[in-house]
Amino acid sequence: MNFHVISLVIGLAILSGTLVSLRREHIRTEYSVSWLAVGILLTALAAFPALLNKVSSRLGVGPEVFFFITGGTLISVLVFEMTRVVSRLTDENVMLAQRIAVLEFQIRESANRNGPQDT
Repeated sequence: MNFHVISLVIGLAILSGTLVSLRREHIRTEYSVSWLAVGILLTALAAFPALLNKVSSRLGVGPEVFFFITGGTLISVLVFEMTRVVSRLTDENVMLAQRIAVLEFQIRESANRNGPQDT
């Protein structure tokens, strides 16, 4: 199979996978934009082999190497961004759990001051 066909399939797979996941609401819109950009860029590089060859020759690498370096870099950036989002959400969950614990403590203390109740 030709390299450009394989790279075109990779780019289209990213695009279609993102659109299907977005439609089924498996991913949020703000995260799908980044994946769509990666898919469009990789598909464009594969669909226009002259552009891919020109850029890769200026960088002094083969088109296959340039394509996979570009794709790997873009996906690495997306994974890093998702890691930041997950870390932030984890911190927010810890903070919310602590707030809930404080509120439950305050409710128990208030109930103890008002006398025991049947539960």
